[in-house]
Amino acid sequence: MISALLVGLLMQTGTYDDMVHLRGYLGMSYPAIVQSLNAKNQILLRNTEVLAPAQAADMRAHMKAPDTLPAANVLSAKIDNVGQGIVTFLFEDDFITEQVNFVFCPVQQDAPARVMAVQVLLDDRRAVRDAVNTLQLIYQLPPPLQPTPLNPYQLALMYPIRPDLPITIWNLGPAEAIFQAIPGQKLISGQLWITDKTIAADCMNVPNL
Repeated sequence: MISALLVGLLMQTGTYDDMVHLRGYLGMSYPAIVQSLNAKNQILLRNTEVLAPAQAADMRAHMKAPDTLPAANVLSAKIDNVGQGIVTFLFEDDFITEQVNFVFCPVQQDAPARVMAVQVLLDDRRAVRDAVNTLQLIYQLPPPLQPTPLNPYQLALMYPIRPDLPITIWNLGPAEAIFQAIPGQKLISGQLWITDKTIAADCMNVPNL
């Protein structure tokens, strides 16, 4: 009984760290993001090289990130590029992560390009619970906001959300998170955004989302 409880606590601590890590990307420079992604790739490579060195070599060939931030000011991390590690490990106990997009506020005045928001495209159709309940119960997000006409909430960004579908909003103090289920897609069932409110408010040239 005690060992089962310990295992459960360890699993919850590990998965909760995923949300902490995602928030930690906010404010990072492009070189810092690439360094972090490469660190996750090295873990994946070490785990693969022992049993499948040829596969590891093929993975390594696809893991190189662009030398500079793409012109769109968005770095898309996927299974077939520098994102292999993060896509493999992120939310692995609950969701299938298909893609992680790092949205940068471009260079302005004396500030370098910084991550303003992180978008995670995921599939929760094999999860025990739906994504919103999982994010709150396992990843310890607070109760979602309940905006009303008398008590509206202004989102930090003009997210690419479908106006005909509901969204869930969490106020995380200096950051905000939103989730929207996306029905009818083959590989993606929802999008999760985490945004730094201050960087978004100060950004003078927000990328086209």
